Amino acid sequence: MTADLDDLYQRMTSRLNQLRQERSELEEILAFYDKVLAAQQETQQQTAIPEIDLPEERLRLKVEEGFPLIDRGDFQVDRDSSRELFRRICHLSMEENPVLAAAGETLLEAMDSGKLDLVRLSAAVLQNDTEVIEGVAKDLEVAIPVVQALTKLSLQPSLLASVQAVAQRAAIDDWQYGYCPVCGGLPAMAALVGEEGKREALCSFCGNFWQLPRLMCPFCSTDKQEDLRYFHGEGDDLYRVYVCEQCRSYLKVMDTREGGDARTLAVDDVASGHLDLLAEEEGYQRKAPRLLGI
Repeated sequence: MTADLDDLYQRMTSRLNQLRQERSELEEILAFYDKVLAAQQETQQQTAIPEIDLPEERLRLKVEEGFPLIDRGDFQVDRDSSRELFRRICHLSMEENPVLAAAGETLLEAMDSGKLDLVRLSAAVLQNDTEVIEGVAKDLEVAIPVVQALTKLSLQPSLLASVQAVAQRAAIDDWQYGYCPVCGGLPAMAALVGEEGKREALCSFCGNFWQLPRLMCPFCSTDKQEDLRYFHGEGDDLYRVYVCEQCRSYLKVMDTREGGDARTLAVDDVASGHLDLLAEEEGYQRKAPRLLGI
């Protein structure tokens, strides 16, 4: 595991511990994710940074033309470590999360009996093959979002390793699109950083961070200011909800000038779930899933 990834896990763990003290009403869900994160970190230490065969010139052209650096099918997965992590996450679901307990048990039994082909399911999750995912969920009588989320959590260390392999080889600092320069994923959440309030986004798929154009909807690309606005939760200046009237989407944004750390957005996304409910009650739609979440 690289020093950058080690620092990322340490920051997220520290933020989880801080939020568990500050937001006691979220103790059960944050305690669950604390253990999931610890399992992911342990797996990350065993996951080598892959060698992805992409010539420098091809990377440069992709950036210039606005194409993501990696197709989703090209992400390299450490099958052994991701399988063991999937097993651990199922056990954690059974032991630590009453909502997921039955699903965790069903998935674990299906894997051990051979009824669940985890390699096939993992490939489907990577490539967003909804037909395969829905088929597995139907066969096992487990909710589709749960099947997809638990599988994705087990793949995350491999995805982060692939991000490390390519992100530093391409000049993506000036990327001006609402989708991730590494994989094309949509932002799960963003943060305002620095005195000028630059928007830094977390990719909902691969976990990469990149800078979003501030005065633009990342989902439909409109820059009409009359269609863009934001609101706060009551008595909470740390988080904002940016909404777009044109595509009826929303994006949660943490103002790091009020606290928090942009690198812990995956954790703060879980902690600010009340704002998802508020935005959805107002008729806005979340376009991308949490990096950590069901």
